[in-house]
Amino acid sequence: MYTILIVDDDPALLELLVTVLEEPGYVVMTAKNGYEAVSILADRHVDLMITDIRMPGLSGLELARQAKLFRPHLHIIYMSGFYDDRDGGGRHEYGVLLQKPVRPEALLATIQNEILAGPRPAA
Repeated sequence: MYTILIVDDDPALLELLVTVLEEPGYVVMTAKNGYEAVSILADRHVDLMITDIRMPGLSGLELARQAKLFRPHLHIIYMSGFYDDRDGGGRHEYGVLLQKPVRPEALLATIQNEILAGPRPAA
């Protein structure tokens, strides 16, 4: 089973995304900031991280850079409410960028694409 870490400073969004992702059977963990996410990534197996880009303290981009140092194969999906055309047509450093508010069906489709693009998770 695939394990997903969701990182966002909005508790309501975390709760919504957990509900959306647990329904198809993903194992879901949450972190309310980048520092908490680094701690989880250091101790637990994670296949995919979904992170807000703009968060107080450690931004989603800095979080991704740190995560890639010890989890180079980690798939990353970024979320941002401050999306514009300069963001590379949906791609961003290390991963895919989705505009907030994130539609559940778009998120699930993006997750499927990221999973199919990479190696199978450890058993």
